Amino acid sequence: MWVKLRTTPEQRAAWYAKAEAKGVNFSELARQALDGITVRRRAQLRRIDPALLRQLARLGNNLNQLARWANRDQRQANSFAITAQLVSIERELAKLRKAYEVRDAD
Repeated sequence: MWVKLRTTPEQRAAWYAKAEAKGVNFSELARQALDGITVRRRAQLRRIDPALLRQLARLGNNLNQLARWANRDQRQANSFAITAQLVSIERELAKLRKAYEVRDAD
């Protein structure tokens, strides 16, 4: 549903600027103002490096394959091999975390 109201160009610009500063669109700002709800700034999503996402996807795929193998072949599953793979994945995650934290600090 559309609601129309008359305003000066200056008021409109100020209201849109206020909505943008709070991280919401104008409609959300107006709804919250009319309902008496305090408008809070939306948490900004962090931009994530696509290379990091690809690495995490690969590690997740490895974990999924490992879990499927362990569940499928429970009698033949070698706990030592599974533990070794998990340790390897843990090390890779630690490397990624360290690399990401260094980039994040810059």
